[in-house]
Amino acid sequence: MNQSLSQRPRWVLGAVAAAALACTAAVADEAPKQLERVVIVGSNLKRIDAEGPSPIQVYKRADIEATGATTLVDALFTMSSTTGGFDGSDSNSFAPGAAAVALRGMGEKNVLVLLNGRRLANYGFAQGTDSTFVDLNSLPLSAIDEIQVLRDGASAIYGSDAVAGVINFVTRRDFKGLELGAKYSQNTAGDLKTGSANLTAGFGDLARDRFNLLATLDLFQRGAKIAGKHEFTRTNDLRPLGGQDNRATTRGPGSYYNAGTGARHAMPGCVAPSVVEVDDRGDEYCRTDVDPATQLSPRLNRATGIVVGTLELGKDTQLFGELSLNRNKATWADGFQSIETYQADRYIMPDWGSYKDALGQGDPLMVFRSVYEAGQSQSRMVSDNSRLLVGARGAIGAYDWEAAASASRNALSLTQDGLLKRDAVTQALETGSYDPFALKNPESAWRPLLTSVERTASSRLSTLDAKISNPEAFQLGGPVGVAAGVQFMSESMRDTPDAQIQAHNIENYGGTGSDGSRRVSSAFVEVSLQPVKKLEVQLALRSDHYSDFGSTVNPKVAVAFRPTQSVLLRGGYNTAFKAPTLPQMHMAQTTAYSSGVADWIRCRPLGYGPDQCHYYPKMLLVSNTELKPEKTKIASFGAVFNPTRDFLLSLDYYHLEQRDAIQLLDGQYLLDHEFDTPGFDKLVIRDPRNPALEARYPGLRHGRLNTIVTPFINVGRVKTDGMDLEGRYAFDVAGGRVSVRNELNYQFHFKQSDVQDQDPTERLDSYYRPKWRNVLSLGYERGAWGGTLRANTSASVLNIDDPTHIQDGQTVDRLPSYTTLDVNVRYKGFKNMVVNAGISNLTDKRPRFATQYGSFLDGTDGPNAYVSVRYSFY
Repeated sequence: MNQSLSQRPRWVLGAVAAAALACTAAVADEAPKQLERVVIVGSNLKRIDAEGPSPIQVYKRADIEATGATTLVDALFTMSSTTGGFDGSDSNSFAPGAAAVALRGMGEKNVLVLLNGRRLANYGFAQGTDSTFVDLNSLPLSAIDEIQVLRDGASAIYGSDAVAGVINFVTRRDFKGLELGAKYSQNTAGDLKTGSANLTAGFGDLARDRFNLLATLDLFQRGAKIAGKHEFTRTNDLRPLGGQDNRATTRGPGSYYNAGTGARHAMPGCVAPSVVEVDDRGDEYCRTDVDPATQLSPRLNRATGIVVGTLELGKDTQLFGELSLNRNKATWADGFQSIETYQADRYIMPDWGSYKDALGQGDPLMVFRSVYEAGQSQSRMVSDNSRLLVGARGAIGAYDWEAAASASRNALSLTQDGLLKRDAVTQALETGSYDPFALKNPESAWRPLLTSVERTASSRLSTLDAKISNPEAFQLGGPVGVAAGVQFMSESMRDTPDAQIQAHNIENYGGTGSDGSRRVSSAFVEVSLQPVKKLEVQLALRSDHYSDFGSTVNPKVAVAFRPTQSVLLRGGYNTAFKAPTLPQMHMAQTTAYSSGVADWIRCRPLGYGPDQCHYYPKMLLVSNTELKPEKTKIASFGAVFNPTRDFLLSLDYYHLEQRDAIQLLDGQYLLDHEFDTPGFDKLVIRDPRNPALEARYPGLRHGRLNTIVTPFINVGRVKTDGMDLEGRYAFDVAGGRVSVRNELNYQFHFKQSDVQDQDPTERLDSYYRPKWRNVLSLGYERGAWGGTLRANTSASVLNIDDPTHIQDGQTVDRLPSYTTLDVNVRYKGFKNMVVNAGISNLTDKRPRFATQYGSFLDGTDGPNAYVSVRYSFY
C-alpha cells in the first residue's frame, strides 16, 4: 500500500529538477568577496560559509516576512523540516497557550531551542505530563533577524536535547535607528482577528561610539475562533462525513440510566432544538448541537521587551548583555461541567432527596447531565518569562574567548472558574437541593456546587559558560581550528496543582505535579581540520555530568569534501542524548484511566474470549528516579551543488537509532508478565479474591483488576531514516527577478517499539506520521514590487492512527495528499517603508476527514488575510 517516491505528485520534485537543468546555462562563478567569519549553529568555531560538514538551513528576515507569519511557530510551520508541533491555539493542550515544533518526527522534547546560541528555561507545564520544551511564544517574531535550523544531532556541541536538530534564533545586533511595525490579520470568515505592533530602536555605533544598544517592544493580540463561522465546526454531527454523532448528550437536559433494567432514557423535557435519538441497543440520548457562539480557541495577549547591548572596552574586549521580559495571557471556555458517572457514590439511591420514583421504580439511577445552568467554566493562563544574560568576549593574540552567565525563568498560573466540587455535588444529590432531572435549576441550587482552582508552575535555568577558540590555531596540511570550553547549568521545575485537585475533590478532573532539580557540569572540545586543501573534518567531544543520573560522553565526526568549487560532499556520525525530563524523574503520582486491557489470568478461567476480555482499570502514573538518558546514534551524508550565488541544490540522507527511549510501562505488557517479571506483581492492584466465584470457576486464583501502576521506564527503541532535498534558483526575466525554492522532507521509515525486547515496527504512513512534506515557493521581484506564491503539501496517508493497528484481513483506505496555497505581495516604493499583504490557504482547501480518527487532519480555519507595514527612521 506504500507508494514509491516516483509515484508521488511529480510537481513536488519538478521545481528542483527544472532548477538543475536551468543551471547548465547559468553564468560562471562570481568573484569571491571577503566575508566576515561568524559562529553558525552546530559549531563553536567561526566560519564564513554556512554550507559545511553539517546540514543547516538559514532563513533571513526577508524570507520570514514573505511567509506572512505572525509568530515564530507560524514561520517554522512553513518549513518542510518541521514534522509536527502545536501553536498554543488548542485549549485542550496539557500546555495551554504555549508553542513548540518537532523535527524528524521525534517530538518537541528532542529539539534544542537556542536564543543567540544559548539555552532558555523550559515551559513550566509539561506537554502530555512529561515532555518538556521551550515555549516559542515567549519570543517575538519582530526581534528575530535570522532562524538557523541544524538538521542533525549536536549533543557533542550542546549536550542534551539536540537529538533531532537545533533551532537557533538570532536577534538583530548593531542596529541604529528607529523602526515601527504593525500587522493585522483575520480569517475571511470574520474571526481569529489578530493585531500586532512592534517598536525597535537602536542607539550607538560600535565603530564610532564604542557601544550599541538595541531595544524591541512587541505587542500581540489574537481573538478566538468561533464555531458558527466555519463550515466544518458548525455542527458536531459528523455522520455525513463518515464520522460519529458527537453532539452533546449531557445538555438539554441529558439522560439517565436505570440500574435495575439496564436501560438508558432521555431526560423528561428534552425538547427542540435538542433531539431524542435511540441507538442500535435501544438506549436513548438527548442530543444538543454546538452553540454557534462557542469559542474554539483561546484569546491570546502577549507583550515582550528585549534589550541587547554591546560595549567596547578596548580594541579586543567587549561586554555584552541581553534582557528579555515576556508576558503571555490566554483565556478560553472549558465547556459545560458534567456530573461524574460510573462511580459508586454517583448512583442516586431511592432514599436520596433527588430520587424520582416515577423514573426509578425503586432501582438506583445514574444521570448523564452537565450543570449547564452555570454556563461554561472559564480558564485563564498567565505565563511570565524572563532572561538576563551578561558576558564578555575578546581576543588574546589569535585566540577568541567568550564567557557569559545567564538566568532565565518561566512562571505560570492557570486559574479555572466554574468547576464542580465532588463533595458539594454528592451532598446536593443526597439532599435534593439540586435536581438533576429538572430542565433548569435556580442559581441558589447550582451556585454552591462551583469552585475555582489554581495551578502554578515555575521553571528555572541558570548557566555559566566559557570557551576559547581559534579557527586557524596552527597548520597541519591546512589550518586547524580549535575550540574548547566548559559549561555549568542548574535546572529546576516545580508544578503545583490546586489543593482541591490533589484531594480529588473536583468532578471529572485529574491533576499532575512535579518538583525536581538538577545540576549539570560539562566540558567540550572541537577541532576543525583541513588535512588537504579540499577536505574539511570536524571532530567534537563533550562530557556531561548530571547530578541525578550520572555522566554521558558524546562524540561527533563530520567531513566536507569539495572536489570542485561548486560541489560539496558531506557526511557525519555522532551520538546524541536526551536526559530524562524532570517530570519523568520527579512527577507526583497522577491518576488516569486505561483505554482497555485484557486480564487473561482471569478471563481464561472465566471462559472469556477476545471479544469479552476488556477491562478499564484506574492507572497510577509514577515517576522513576532510576531512569537513564535516551541515547541516539545518528549518521548522515549528502551533497550540495552550488555553482553560483543564484543556484543551490542539496540532498542529505539521515539515519537515527534511539535506544532506552523513556515511556510509561505498557499496561498490557505489565499484565501479561505480572508474575514472570520480578516486581511486576507489586504494580498490579486487585480486589480481594472471591471464594464463591473461584468455586464455580476452577483455575481462578486472582481478584478483579482494580488499578495498575505504570512508571516511566527505559524500554523503547526508535529507528528512522529519510532525506532532505532543497533547491534554490534565481534568474532575471523581463526586467524582474524570478526565484524558486523547494524543500522536501521524505521519511523512508519510522520504526518504534513500545515494550521490552520488542522489535521496532513501522509506524509511518499513518495520519500521525505522513511520509513526506514539501514546500514550493515561487517569487518575483521587479522594482519596488515583489510577490511570493507558496504551496504547502503533506503526503497521502492511511486512514488509521498507526499501521500496527491494522487487523488481519482489514482493508484501510487512503486519504489523499493535501496542498494549500499562500500568496504574499510586498511593496517597497515608499521611502523607508515596506508593505506586505497576503492570504494563507488562498483557495480555501477542504480539510481531510479521518473516519478512524473521527476528526479532521487539517485546519478548519479557511483562508486568512493579512497586511503589515514596517517603517524605518535612520
